[in-house]
Amino acid sequence: MSDFLHKLHVYKSIGDYATAETFFNHYSQVDPIMLRIRDIVLANKVPRRIELQPNLFLNGTNVEYKGYESTFMGVIRSFVERFSKEEIDPVFVEFMANQKRMRN
Repeated sequence: MSDFLHKLHVYKSIGDYATAETFFNHYSQVDPIMLRIRDIVLANKVPRRIELQPNLFLNGTNVEYKGYESTFMGVIRSFVERFSKEEIDPVFVEFMANQKRMRN
């Protein structure tokens, strides 16, 4: 991959558009075998793993473990219980100010 990108960069740097186009088009063609491999990969695709960390709470001398469900609500609950209101409020204000930029 690094050799491919290096060659493409050299062609671009010296302004050899014709050679760069031929080179790139040759390696970007998709044959029927690769289409079949793509279909197999998509058929076996698993959902992205949700990165979720449990919390530990100190209750006197006891340490309590609290796990959460592996959903987006679990992630939110984990963060809400991990941080104090004073730490969360500025983040929430920033989120609300930029909410229109977020994707659904």
